[in-house]
Amino acid sequence: MVEQDRCHDINAWEQRKGAEVICVRRDTIANPPKDIVDVELENLIEGGGLQGDLSLRTASTSVFHEHDTLFGRLRPYLRKFWFANTSGVKSGEIWSLYSSTLKPEFLYALTQSAQFLNQALQTAGTKMPRAEWKTIVEAYFAVPQAEEQEKIGILFQKLEQLIDAEKRKLHLLQERKRSLLKGIFNRTIRFEGFTGVWKQQKLKDEAISISAGGDIDREKLLPSGRYPVIGNALSNNGIIGYYANDYEVKGPAVTVTGRGEVGVAKAREMNFTPVVRLLAIKSLHDSHFLECAINLHRAPLESTGVPQLTIPIISNYKLLFPPTLMEEMSIGLLFKHIDSLIAAVFLKIELLNLKKQSLLQQMFV
Repeated sequence: MVEQDRCHDINAWEQRKGAEVICVRRDTIANPPKDIVDVELENLIEGGGLQGDLSLRTASTSVFHEHDTLFGRLRPYLRKFWFANTSGVKSGEIWSLYSSTLKPEFLYALTQSAQFLNQALQTAGTKMPRAEWKTIVEAYFAVPQAEEQEKIGILFQKLEQLIDAEKRKLHLLQERKRSLLKGIFNRTIRFEGFTGVWKQQKLKDEAISISAGGDIDREKLLPSGRYPVIGNALSNNGIIGYYANDYEVKGPAVTVTGRGEVGVAKAREMNFTPVVRLLAIKSLHDSHFLECAINLHRAPLESTGVPQLTIPIISNYKLLFPPTLMEEMSIGLLFKHIDSLIAAVFLKIELLNLKKQSLLQQMFV
């Protein structure tokens, strides 16, 4: 816990004009070397960090230096920034910020605070809003003494290192899952004791029922309860709310999104009600195995402007099934365990980000 009296005495902070404490780098390089790091707007991650291939060269010649803060000025509400650990070139839609008076790590934390973001959000343009530098230089920012700047910068650097470590763990788990899915469904990986031939079957021949969810009964919908009401959203496991006493599908079953990001299957072990054309499949197969089999399948979708997955299309999915339910259950249990590990790491990342945002709000008042 941050000690209020020792780490954050707001009375000791000084209001400084942006022009006095924050600079934007305007250097360019005429002929960047081929191996230089190139950061484009799509490489910056919402909430901080980098993604993608930074070796791909573009026409960018605007320079950034190590320990600069890179901030995406196009659509600043996306909150894209990165604390540079190297030098390179960048898109003109990215500010490269530095300071001769602020500690680099503190400046990086400051740009993530409401103090800075509120000024950046005073944009020019409507369809493609951009943060205006003149707004930043005219604004005032609360700045502590150098010693406290250093402590705050170190705190947020440690938090980001923890978040980055968990993100790497999440990536490795997801890659391991993809590798195992490919190996198992190509039959290059088999559990010991299982040697039978897998067969391809249409889903309609293996399902007891395939149904599509109807409208939400708003009068019965509750924020909490016994039986979840599930839609096509991927967040919160698709749960929209709950019904106290009613459900339409008895678990175990598999749901498949029919709208939005279509074709995403999820095993459901509880009784539930699907809504808004969410597809629900009942079968005698292991639900976690069937989830994996459907998620590996890709088929043309019906579209009248909005892509959708319908009962006739999914009924004709051709899926591979092992010869015994025991092999299905072994595969399903493996991926259920992997998914629980992925969910745990994802939750940890969310909690660390919430802690970071809470500290930013408390410190930069």
